[in-house]
This record gives sequence, structure tokens and C-alpha cells, in this order.
Amino acid sequence: MKNFNMSPLFINVNRSGDRTLMSWVGQSSDRNPSLTLNSYLDSLVDDLKGRGELTIRFSQLEYMNSSTVPPIIQFMKKLDAGDVKTVITYNPASKWQSASFKALETLTMMMRNVTVRGE
Repeated sequence: MKNFNMSPLFINVNRSGDRTLMSWVGQSSDRNPSLTLNSYLDSLVDDLKGRGELTIRFSQLEYMNSSTVPPIIQFMKKLDAGDVKTVITYNPASKWQSASFKALETLTMMMRNVTVRGE
């Protein structure tokens, strides 16, 4: 699995056995991140199917604009539909992360395979 590098946003993916860790680092400030993120995240879903658990950490993300939310929601839905057990974590001490991810946490109530929690 490849990492994503579109400075100032970096997504690092590391696999160890049946666990995959994805860390979002830096800032997502692109006006239309869907153009680059959607194809990258879609390719990861195919790679992750049937390969254990995924943890996505957003705690190192310094900033995310509202345009970043739709690609994340689409990714969450595809992970859920692909039966990829996923835990999404964020920093609850960060006000903007708490607000953004509480909204995403609400979406997971209707998902079987994706959860969101502050850590």
C-alpha cells in the first residue's frame, strides 16, 4: 500500500500482520481534495478487503477544511460496505477535531464495521 503525499497533507500507511495503521499528518487545505483523495482512498479499500483490521489516526492532523469531509465519509461508507473492520481515532482535546469527528461518529451508528472514537 502506498503512502499519500500532497504537501501539506501526508497519509502514511503501515501494515503489520493482519493490522493496518493509516495516519493523517499535516494539513488538508486543498479546495477540492476529492480530486486526489477519492482515487487514492478507493484503491486502499480494494487492498484492505479481507486483510484484517484498519486503524485510522487523525490525531496528527493539524487542520482539515470542510471540503475534506466528503471524501472521508465516502471512504468510511466503502470500508463498511467492503466489510473492513475500521476504528477511526481523533484527538478529543482539539476543538476542531472533536466537532468534526463527533459528526462522523453519528454516521457510524448505521455502520456495522466502522467506529469513531476520541483517543
